[in-house]
Amino acid sequence: MNRSYLAVIAALAVSGAAASGAHAQEEIKVGLLLPYKGVFAQLAEDIDRAWELALEQRGGMAAGKKVVLVKADTEADPTVGVRAANRLLRSDGVDILAGTVSSAVALAVSDLSKRTKKPLVLALAVADELTAENCQPYAIRSGFSAHALQEGSGAYWANELEDKTAVTLGPDYAAGRAMIRGFVDGFTANGGTVKDQYWTVFRQTKDWGPVYGKAKESGAAMIYAWYAGAESIQAVKQHAEFGLREAMPLRGDQWLYDANLWSAMGRDVVLGARFATVYTPAAGTPDSDAFVKAYGDKYGAVPNVTAGLGYDNALAVLEGIEAVKGDVSDGKAYVDAIRGLTIEAPRGKITFSEANGAQLETLYLVEVAEEDGKLVEKLVSTIPPGKDLPGCQMSE
Repeated sequence: MNRSYLAVIAALAVSGAAASGAHAQEEIKVGLLLPYKGVFAQLAEDIDRAWELALEQRGGMAAGKKVVLVKADTEADPTVGVRAANRLLRSDGVDILAGTVSSAVALAVSDLSKRTKKPLVLALAVADELTAENCQPYAIRSGFSAHALQEGSGAYWANELEDKTAVTLGPDYAAGRAMIRGFVDGFTANGGTVKDQYWTVFRQTKDWGPVYGKAKESGAAMIYAWYAGAESIQAVKQHAEFGLREAMPLRGDQWLYDANLWSAMGRDVVLGARFATVYTPAAGTPDSDAFVKAYGDKYGAVPNVTAGLGYDNALAVLEGIEAVKGDVSDGKAYVDAIRGLTIEAPRGKITFSEANGAQLETLYLVEVAEEDGKLVEKLVSTIPPGKDLPGCQMSE
């Protein structure tokens, strides 16, 4: 299956109109699990907005059935997330679980999905285990694995630096460890040397001064960090306050320099920053430009990478419903149908591996630039993505 974004909208608009007859009252419920409160609240809002846009574009329909979105807050906590998912399945009667941001939440909910045989379509959870040793036939990832993004980023910086040395910095939990591991793999495989690695306590660290002091003493050419949400703001601001912007640049990915956080970081702090991302509104492709326009028309804002990934999540769920002709009763068959798709998305062409992981077609190297008095993402180049980690033994 290989349909362009615009063609899908046109086709589904027709099916939506036809659904006003016998099937108009039939519903498919999608439970959207997101951390609406806490450190990842902004990411949740971005995904939520993209989902609402995707549904609106299709008249709230897929395969002639009304798609009802039921939202639940995970608070980025695995216990809360599983409780919320259970409530969606048992009390709200949802047919499909989608979303999630935290990898720890995703791993816990994936176990629930396997036990209940209900399909789970993951948006942002990046832990490699989800499509490696913890893969399972009822869960599929529409986003990407940590290793695929960060191995590509590490390879780029190793080849870019004259002094191929770095230190790494990240939060000490599943996603942070996975992200940094991918960077280290790509960096060292291309001749780079990681002099040291520093870890901060997730959601508790307020002062990055001690680790920046250690990083400075290392003499490395750069710091590579992974953070998201509120922690990104503090990590980036304190790096600048420590006077390291020129001597030891802070490099990272799409969430370290999330466009929604620039104003909180400060113009002078982020101007000129470079980062790798799986999507940028500066991609310049027809599908990306159409998404940027639609998102801007609805929300008066430029979509960031998280909104792009939320939109991908919606595309996978909705096109999967189309692929099984609206019959989502068999969770494995539904996930298998998604795996067979080729989705033309804003970030590029999305295909899926046998381990139920979405594949990256390309990465984008972006610089924060100024245009007409506003900060914008400027496309510097495209770079090859890395690989997913092996280890999937698919079992019921």
